[in-house]
Amino acid sequence: MFTVLGAFGSVTTSHSSSSTRFSMVLSLDFSATGRITGAHLQTMLLERSRVTQQPHGESTFNVFALMLAGLDTAHRWVTMLHLHQAAESNSFGIKPLSKPEEKQKASAAFAQLRAAMATLGITAEEQAAVWRVLAGIYHLGAAGACKVGRKQFMKFEHASNAAEVLGCDLEEFTTAVFKHHLKQILAQVTARGPRLSPADPACTGQGPKMTGVECVEGMAAGLYEELFAAVVSLINRSFSSQHLSMASIAVVDTPGFHNPRHQRGERAATFEELCHNYVHERLQALFYEKTFVLEMERYREPAARGPPAPSLSPRAVSLRQPQALPSSPGADRRGLLWILDEEVLIPGSGDGAAFDRLCSYFATKGPEQEEDGCMRRCEQALNFEISHQLGTDPVRYDLTGWVSKAKLNLSAQNAIQVLQRSKELVLPRSRAPLPCRAVAGLDGRSQAALHRNACVRKTFASSFAAVKKSVCAQLKLQADALTNLLRRSQLHFIHCLLPGTPQATGVPRPPAPPDAAPQLDVPTLRAQLEGTQLLDALRLHRVGYADRLLLTQFRRRFQVLAPDVMKKHSSAYEVPDESKVCAGLARGALRVPELFQPSPAQSGLSLQRGAIPGAPCSSPCAGAA
Repeated sequence: MFTVLGAFGSVTTSHSSSSTRFSMVLSLDFSATGRITGAHLQTMLLERSRVTQQPHGESTFNVFALMLAGLDTAHRWVTMLHLHQAAESNSFGIKPLSKPEEKQKASAAFAQLRAAMATLGITAEEQAAVWRVLAGIYHLGAAGACKVGRKQFMKFEHASNAAEVLGCDLEEFTTAVFKHHLKQILAQVTARGPRLSPADPACTGQGPKMTGVECVEGMAAGLYEELFAAVVSLINRSFSSQHLSMASIAVVDTPGFHNPRHQRGERAATFEELCHNYVHERLQALFYEKTFVLEMERYREPAARGPPAPSLSPRAVSLRQPQALPSSPGADRRGLLWILDEEVLIPGSGDGAAFDRLCSYFATKGPEQEEDGCMRRCEQALNFEISHQLGTDPVRYDLTGWVSKAKLNLSAQNAIQVLQRSKELVLPRSRAPLPCRAVAGLDGRSQAALHRNACVRKTFASSFAAVKKSVCAQLKLQADALTNLLRRSQLHFIHCLLPGTPQATGVPRPPAPPDAAPQLDVPTLRAQLEGTQLLDALRLHRVGYADRLLLTQFRRRFQVLAPDVMKKHSSAYEVPDESKVCAGLARGALRVPELFQPSPAQSGLSLQRGAIPGAPCSSPCAGAA
């Protein structure tokens, strides 16, 4: 699975040959006996535009280079996909590898990829459909688009090859790419497509105008997004099961925080890196809520029988709420994403107008406000700096082209229709609503998978999703869906810290021996510890109740001491009340009669699923246990 995901969702950068560019939630379902009954994968591809545009020094998704190198030996595939002769230029930056050793490694990796797909139960016909979509994107980049004049392909030969491998006519493919307004209006008139509201930009034709290059790039991004979702669906098909599951363990993996300065880079961060940083900040806010807010609320409640709650002084724990990225639609003060949404709808607006509005809202006005500001205007044109991680890690962004990326590209939506009408390709998510297509993996037959999918669909069915249909709104909804899914579980956070920034030296260094001490950058580590609030969490853990047990864990640990008590609460048809079971264990085995006696303070405690997740135990017996 990770071999397939690494090929389709990773890119090559200056410091890594497999840098992940998608977020995933991998869930493992377990039976009552502790055996794995199934697995479920959900992904969010926040950087689908990586197919057409890449920062300097980075590549597109690795699967393109693997396919171009691995299919050289298969003459049948080369002829069928029209890859026997490489294009002179490609507007998407998709080019075959030039060095023989790189080609050899890529060819071996492609063979490993095909073997991994066969292990997952992906048939040869389904693999052929995947290579067709990738070849169609490659030919679409080679065809390009005219930058001036009429919207049309620059090289019709490559456009014809793209239409052929995608299984459609050239005229129909051209209409889907450039004439999206006409295509949707005709579909509405002939009653072959969904009804459009009169205020819909696609119906009125008053939406944001797109150039020919943007239309081609939108079609390529839409094709790859649907292809990535189809690959995730094929993976879930191999992991699906109808067995009943009693519990699940989910692992969330995101690309993490992105700052070009960490790699000694001189360039500014892009819009896609802002999206990754926004999701990272939302997860950091969830960590703050679970670690500090809920914990402090529990300490402020009236103490139950036992020792009093610990008194937390500001000197012992310094709590600073992490400031959300100034780009959240619906906030009290309109943020960056909201500004981009509005500038897209204003005729004649551009990056300069969006930058001026952003600076007027968030930029510091003087030296006395330097500490309070969350954004700083840079000397470079259209460059600004946002202080992430509680102000410890500033990132410089370049706003050039952001208004264009914030447009709702209708060509990307037409990519779904192109794949639906093709009889030779993998069927896309035709039944999924359009807003939910931002998350892949919303298919599953098990009860646990249906519950997880329902949580995501509920987020995309909110009133905000019905009103705001834009790229920036999709970003916020994806982050909301991820956090809502995590709030349903008992969270355990794993923080990854960088030991230091790489040295900017042109001379390569020999590899260090295994027993050598790591080179640590102490100021960098201190800044990361302060930004993630790990030290504050440790201080709160020390002054609070360090040892605690959930009711279920308490029962499992001490039930062997009172078998008579356990017989009263054992039933094959009913789930035992953990509170009553633990009360019986305390009275019968541990001889603590006052531990679970009801009191007015205890009546206000919320019991979730028979346990108090993360709540401190307020009795000396449970604390010692």
